[in-house]
Amino acid sequence: MKFLGYRRKDGSVGVRNIVAIIPCTACINELPKLISQGVPGAVSMGHNLSCSHLGSDLERSIWTLTNLALNPNVYGVVLVGMGCEQMSPERIYEEIIKSERPTELLILRDIGDWNELIEKGREAATRMSTEAAKLRRDEAQLSEITLGIKCGGSDTSSGVVSNPVAGIVADQIIHEGGTVVFTETPEILGAEHVLARRAVTKDVARRVLEAAKATEKRVQDMGVDLRGSEPTPANIQGGLTTIEEKSLGAIIKAGTAPLQGVLNYGERPPGKGLYFMDGPARTAELLVGVAATGCQLMVFSMGGGLPSLLPMLPAAPARFPLMPVIKMSGNPDGYEKRKDLLDIYVGKVIEAEETIKQAGERLLQEVLKVASGTKRTKFEQGTYEEIMLIQIDGPSL
Repeated sequence: MKFLGYRRKDGSVGVRNIVAIIPCTACINELPKLISQGVPGAVSMGHNLSCSHLGSDLERSIWTLTNLALNPNVYGVVLVGMGCEQMSPERIYEEIIKSERPTELLILRDIGDWNELIEKGREAATRMSTEAAKLRRDEAQLSEITLGIKCGGSDTSSGVVSNPVAGIVADQIIHEGGTVVFTETPEILGAEHVLARRAVTKDVARRVLEAAKATEKRVQDMGVDLRGSEPTPANIQGGLTTIEEKSLGAIIKAGTAPLQGVLNYGERPPGKGLYFMDGPARTAELLVGVAATGCQLMVFSMGGGLPSLLPMLPAAPARFPLMPVIKMSGNPDGYEKRKDLLDIYVGKVIEAEETIKQAGERLLQEVLKVASGTKRTKFEQGTYEEIMLIQIDGPSL
């Protein structure tokens, strides 16, 4: 199977063709907004990171920003810094240019004037935008896709319809030689042993179990028992009864392929196949981490409750410009009220008008259309914007 994408010099293939304006500290989040205004294809990528993070949080922040810039959907990067931040602009720049992407580094310390920095940034972004517009899509193989998969607003239909449908697509992409990344460590709790059985090595299985254990410990250290606070009220309204039930339904979205490895948040997979990213369930943070792994697009499997009435995504009210997200639901209840908010509906399985396999084939065609640029997702068409939220575990000083 094939799609049409933008070939990059590092060998990857983008499904979108953007110019990313990335600040190295939240202190200057206004800059990418001012630089990107009116420049076709330029997107502002402000974030929550400043000089108040330590240790592993700081290192994670650096590799996440770097890997976001290396996402295949990015044509070029305007990297802006102050010159006094912990996250060294020079260090991030040196990693990005290894990919041979057009990259401009602009630092306030060196330029010495805010307005001049904006002007130089706009000049760089406009130049890259013009270059990017000249590119044409080329034929690419399904093996060149890295697909992210997430579920949210889950109900009883998720584990029996939409998640299994997503799993069929995951298996097909992996069968064709591609890569799939799924995540949400809090939502494998109670089923982590089931996922660990699919690991290709004992070490991968150990990392699955350790990730689950560490997540539960962080929750317990706050005086909370996750197994007593999950499922969420929305999940309960949708008919889910226990965290184990929710987790068993959640891991089905990853299909049946062997698990090749466990990634840190925002870490790029070392090879092809199925990978689990140890990360949060909160959608806004998760989107950033998954995009940093190199996913060109994502399938978001939804239930049919209140979260499905949101124009964007649960726990992510703003559009995320780096990666198209395909919204899918398999719950027929109230479908008429939310059909204009979804990209694909697979509730015909419950209505006995379609098999899960047939629905999976339709979803795969949807993925190919979105990847080829012949269809823009509902999520992409949103207008409300916020800064990116990158995962922080420790204290902020």
